[in-house]
Amino acid sequence: MSDYDKYAEQLRHPDNPIVFMEMTAGGAPLGTIVMELFADVTPRTAENFRQFCTGEFRKDGVPVGYKNSQFHRVIKDFMIQGGDFVNGDGTGMMSIYGAKFRDENFELQHNGPGILSMANAGTDTNGCQFFITCAKTDFLDGKHVVFGRVLDGLLTVRKIENVQTGANNKPKIPILVAQSDPVQFMERAGTSEDYQFKVVLLGEGAVGKSSLLMRYVENKFSPRHISTIQASFQSKQVDIDGAHITLNIWDTAGQEKYHALGPIYYRGSQGALLIYDITDQRSFDRAKVWLKELQRALGDSVVLMIVGNKFDLERNRTVPLEEAQEYASSMGAMYEETSAKEDIGIAQAFEKLCKAMVTVAKDSSRNRVDGNVRGRRIELVDDEPTHNRGKCCK
Repeated sequence: MSDYDKYAEQLRHPDNPIVFMEMTAGGAPLGTIVMELFADVTPRTAENFRQFCTGEFRKDGVPVGYKNSQFHRVIKDFMIQGGDFVNGDGTGMMSIYGAKFRDENFELQHNGPGILSMANAGTDTNGCQFFITCAKTDFLDGKHVVFGRVLDGLLTVRKIENVQTGANNKPKIPILVAQSDPVQFMERAGTSEDYQFKVVLLGEGAVGKSSLLMRYVENKFSPRHISTIQASFQSKQVDIDGAHITLNIWDTAGQEKYHALGPIYYRGSQGALLIYDITDQRSFDRAKVWLKELQRALGDSVVLMIVGNKFDLERNRTVPLEEAQEYASSMGAMYEETSAKEDIGIAQAFEKLCKAMVTVAKDSSRNRVDGNVRGRRIELVDDEPTHNRGKCCK
């Protein structure tokens, strides 16, 4: 029996669409949420959500939708909210019918966990944002349009519900929709040629980590130095040797006062770039410290690469190339040199890293059975944050 046939037996109406979302937390696979859309009761609302899942809706010829968007608001024992692929913070609004569309009806109720409902900013302000309930929330009846339910994956919803949150109930780690599609394509999404990897950039402050990442993801360079505060996150998709790879890349702060936070960000990484400035011997020594910490924390589960940045300043080099290469080899790490300013070696470095991570993933056959590569586990905390259940969205 196919996945579709299995879920079709549970539908409240045989023609209702079934869609799924593959979820990640901080780059680590979290699970799949399979949802029935109640097109028999709320056809316009269901179609709006379906098209954003499939990416078939286009703006200026470019597909837009939920893939790579984040769940930006989580309130334990209440709901998890996502869908703002416009701004990513709960302020964005878009629909397949225009900026917003009217409340279709309030026939269905928020009668338990796993209910799929439209987030809004008041009457008739439906757009792209939605939420999934974690409990009965009947105080929302008549205010938010229920248009679907979770058929499978309530455990994944619970995992998201229990992620630690900060200001405005925003998760402290990115909760990402890595893939969304009709359920007929679910098997394709999980094929051995689709990979998701968490990669962390480590090194001393001012070695060019953020510039290197900006050049790789956006092909931009800024001569101004902007210090990273704790960590930042970017995502990029690449196709290498027939494999489709989603890279979730963490850029960590290099200042000493943030050093103790390192394990929070590199936990669960499949790859790491240890970056130093070839004109600064101290930055090379600090990269050695980071590398040893990574190996203690993650063992052989992480692919390591030492990167000598600022190759455009070769004339001012203080770290001999041979010394850096020999050290990398002795530690089982690859070695590359780059220049974010001149766009030298960056694409090649990430390509080599990706190929090595794919090799490790393929070799880890035992863990691939359950969808996890060694080291991809993530710790979720059950502490309940203080929250206000009075409003659903903003």
